[in-house]
Amino acid sequence: MPINLTLWRFRFTLSFLAVMLVANALAGTFFGELPANALADWGIGKDAVWSGEIWRFVTATFLSHDRGMLVRQLFFAAAILGYTEWKRGSVSTLVLFFSLDLAASGLLLLGVALWPNTAGLSAAHDVGMSLGGFGLIGLAVSGMRWRFPLLVVILLMIGLKIAFAFDPLADIGHIIALWLGFLLGLAQLRMSAM
Repeated sequence: MPINLTLWRFRFTLSFLAVMLVANALAGTFFGELPANALADWGIGKDAVWSGEIWRFVTATFLSHDRGMLVRQLFFAAAILGYTEWKRGSVSTLVLFFSLDLAASGLLLLGVALWPNTAGLSAAHDVGMSLGGFGLIGLAVSGMRWRFPLLVVILLMIGLKIAFAFDPLADIGHIIALWLGFLLGLAQLRMSAM
């Protein structure tokens, strides 16, 4: 397959990575940590979204907390977006990623609003594309032969990460997104079998 066709096949993934790089360059992440004012102005959080700043669902997706996170997320995005785009096409990957990211973020923020003893999280802000990414992981795993053992392994890995460095918004969001993607994939399998 000619290189131009291969690149075209991954147009969403490549565009997404380019936007991540530009957004983080403009926000200052290339020089170390994302400045606190950029996190407060562009990150997603319950108080910000409840006050009507719904555009943060998009802006937060493309930013990273620091240079190390940016590098990790570039590899993560390239892998999971690229895999999904290879399997499902560009438009489907775009729709699935942003739908799963929005749904997981919305459920997470609703949980922060409704769950007792989360007042400290109400004003917290987070950034990153990992919720949409974990949703796509759940979707991919749901179509595999050993789907349930794989799901358990991924949940155990998230549990290990929580045991060593718990980040409530991100870690709970990853679990929500993983389950959303997994359940969506099971629903798609059931519908295709009918």
